[in-house]
Amino acid sequence: MEPKIVNLSAIKLAGYIINTTGKNGENFRAIPQFWADYVSDGRMEKLHGEGFLKSHTEYGACFPEDPATGEFEYIIGVEVKDGASPSEKTVPPVYQIREAPAAAYAVFSSPPADSAGFSAAIQETWRYVFAEWLPGAAYQIDPRGVNFELYDERCRSEKARVCDIYVPVIRRG
Repeated sequence: MEPKIVNLSAIKLAGYIINTTGKNGENFRAIPQFWADYVSDGRMEKLHGEGFLKSHTEYGACFPEDPATGEFEYIIGVEVKDGASPSEKTVPPVYQIREAPAAAYAVFSSPPADSAGFSAAIQETWRYVFAEWLPGAAYQIDPRGVNFELYDERCRSEKARVCDIYVPVIRRG
């Protein structure tokens, strides 16, 4: 599973946020539950019905950890059209806005999975990135960047769902 390296401009997201931590694997429980709630409680339909969306592609983004608490923000969101902002009243205040800075990213694709195994396939891809690929890679994590999952039309298949994982990187040395 070798990544492709891509350079992306800053991405402005609007959506819903939770705070979680990697301590004791809390994020591996909290984030899937957050997605399940988002899909089932009407927030997904509400967000996708808004006029500020650039597209229906969804992001699950992890913003940098607070060193004092070990917590980080995770947003389920969509990319905002250029020019949309809360001050212009184009993004209602029910949504939170965060920006992933421009960066180079290593992009990994999860293995195809059915709906029941999709979350596990994504988590296994994350495990591979940090436990297997990163230790021997010519890259290291860019601490200024934002890790994110990209959920496009390939995630809607019932039998072969695929998610792309973006990890901000800089060359070692």
